Amino acid sequence: MGEKSILIIDDHGALRYILSFDLQKKGFKTLTAGNGEKGIEIAAAEKPDMILLDAMMPGIDGFETCRRLKLNEVTKNIPIVMVTAKSQRKDVLEGLQSGATSYMVKPFKFEELYNKIVEIVGPPDAPKTAQ
Repeated sequence: MGEKSILIIDDHGALRYILSFDLQKKGFKTLTAGNGEKGIEIAAAEKPDMILLDAMMPGIDGFETCRRLKLNEVTKNIPIVMVTAKSQRKDVLEGLQSGATSYMVKPFKFEELYNKIVEIVGPPDAPKTAQ
């Protein structure tokens, strides 16, 4: 029974590192990508249990990345939480319309994010749900 994995797609290296470190301390396996294209590749290859996705990134942004993940047979059922500084209602709606399961506005407390993750995929040591 493998531990649950979370893919973090964010162009800010420090944030990827901190989130990854904090999630590993809680028992999750983490994967990281610095842009949408790489994130889509990793998601298709590794099939993580969840994706944390930044909205504002160079190249294809998080909304487009989310749409592409949802159109792909291999990745369409992976829950995606958009994590972004864009907090306007239209941004939240765009995130949800592009296929995100949930939306967290930066800055956020790690505990809030962790609770959201557990709410969606369960604790790190709980049995994986079939995808």
